[in-house]
Amino acid sequence: MTDQEMNAGYITDTAPGRGLRTAPRSWLNSDAAVLPLNGDWQFRMLPAAPGTLAGDRALPAGESALSMTSLDYDDGGWDVLQVPSHWVLQGLADGEPKYGKPIYTNVQFPFPIDPPHVPEQNPTGDYRRWFELPADWSAAERVLLRFDGVESTYRVWLNGVEIGVGKGSRLVQEFDVSAALQSGQNLLAVRVHQWSAASYLEDQDQWWLPGIFREVTLMSRPAGGIDDVWIRAGFLAGQGDLDVEIKAQPTAYPITFRVAELGIEQRWESAAEVAIIDCGSVQAWTAESPRLYDVEVISAGEVVRLRTGFRTVQIIGDQFLVNGQRMVFHGVNRHEAHPERGRVFDEKHARADLAQMKRFNINAIRTSHYPPHPRLLDLADELGVWVIDECDLETHGFEKGGWISNPSDDSRWRDAYLDRIERTVERDKNHPCVVMWSLGNE
Repeated sequence: MTDQEMNAGYITDTAPGRGLRTAPRSWLNSDAAVLPLNGDWQFRMLPAAPGTLAGDRALPAGESALSMTSLDYDDGGWDVLQVPSHWVLQGLADGEPKYGKPIYTNVQFPFPIDPPHVPEQNPTGDYRRWFELPADWSAAERVLLRFDGVESTYRVWLNGVEIGVGKGSRLVQEFDVSAALQSGQNLLAVRVHQWSAASYLEDQDQWWLPGIFREVTLMSRPAGGIDDVWIRAGFLAGQGDLDVEIKAQPTAYPITFRVAELGIEQRWESAAEVAIIDCGSVQAWTAESPRLYDVEVISAGEVVRLRTGFRTVQIIGDQFLVNGQRMVFHGVNRHEAHPERGRVFDEKHARADLAQMKRFNINAIRTSHYPPHPRLLDLADELGVWVIDECDLETHGFEKGGWISNPSDDSRWRDAYLDRIERTVERDKNHPCVVMWSLGNE
């Protein structure tokens, strides 16, 4: 067995990930081509992680830790699992859960505390999915592979080439897979581990629900496209302004910024020309009156559409102000929890949930205890709900041991902490509903 096959050290590595990870950015609505990879995947469950002694003993005879990443590997005997889903909520065998059961904890870990190590018996799900690359994607400048949520650590291969490792269960991660793609059929293989070093940062009061539970998407990034947009829409005395930041290559310019309802159409020939826009008289965004304006950002290769709302958040003395008015939260903690789907997002269910809150005069939520599915924030923008957006971070389980070995006091975890809050803020920074960031729970 090769060193690469035996190397499962990434499971207990405190780093936030590795490989072809790209910089975090907003979750944008673009006209650039995408290929959703949701649906049926080939799946098998292993009791331990291949690349460890316990995991290698669990593999079929003659199979190595990396065999399943090969294009000629036969997965015909595997099960079929729906993505997105939690494997512990899927499948029965003789009336019993086929892939284990959900685990609930609050202030304790579900395994012995020995950071960054985790138990040898580490439930591991192997996923494989073939897809055909659209023929017209040959003109793409690059292609990104996005995972919106995987619990807890996962390793990715494309056509047998290792792409990288992702961590942070409720955090989006994109990988640049351009070099590994081939025309026609492609094989995506993902290995997901229930326990990892990252689990020590995710001891929230909640169910532990492993698997690929949010969308997987392949994204064609065009030449002259827009990498990121950040709009800060300020409001003062009935007047609005737009402070715009755009990340794009020089070939993306000229870029047009348009808010048709306000008669705004600004053309910037280069990044140096991008400047604050005075919008004149506008209506403010509040939870009571969630006024949104449609924005288009048009480059040489792409059109990005988003909605913005004008509001200014301040803390003056002991008062929290929005648009100059004292704000009082009548709020609740909100987990992403569906009785059958777990944390798999159900938009109809989420919309009804927020609407019912509004009917009972609830005007705010804390996204306990992690960033929600990005569509939930779109709904909060639309329906009018103040949001405290919480980072996917909690180490409460160290309390009973006197906080000994708590990652919060250990510099080895610094990069993971910073990565988590950066990915939270970057993804959700354009939402007017978000008026406060939480660095984590307890």
